[in-house]
Amino acid sequence: MKSVLLIRHTKSDWTNSIDDFDRPIREDRKDDARRIAQEIARRGYKPDNIASSPAKRTLQTAKLICHEWDYKYADIVQDKTLYESTAYEIISHLRGLADTISNAVVICHNPSITNFLNRYSDTYIDNVPTTGAALIRFDKGHWSDIGERGKLEWFLRPKELRKQQQ
Repeated sequence: MKSVLLIRHTKSDWTNSIDDFDRPIREDRKDDARRIAQEIARRGYKPDNIASSPAKRTLQTAKLICHEWDYKYADIVQDKTLYESTAYEIISHLRGLADTISNAVVICHNPSITNFLNRYSDTYIDNVPTTGAALIRFDKGHWSDIGERGKLEWFLRPKELRKQQQ
């Protein structure tokens, strides 16, 4: 069995005229990444591999998440194809993983994450919000066999976690 946890980057800062690739996350939304990471850890998910788009906001999100999980930030795979990607590019990334990896994490952008979930899971999601996270399990033993719909195990939205903590 293989699983992929898709995480959309944390809300980006639009206050300056910065190139899209170099836009950082908003300071006031960093807690969203921490909350999501803590909830994922509480649910017992342990990644074997984390890949991220190399855009600044995705790497910042990854760093906050890695800190909560005690995962070495230096071990993150920066995959250029995950920036401005399609659902097909995400599945191609996953199909290239070693079969020794069971639990993969991909941190990237919309609309590719939402499109991936709607194409490769058993549910329809209108939109994955910033710092949203979705876990899909595939009943396959090899990443190269991924292609049919997997089962959506859970979908986390930071807004709901913020409400729970108030």
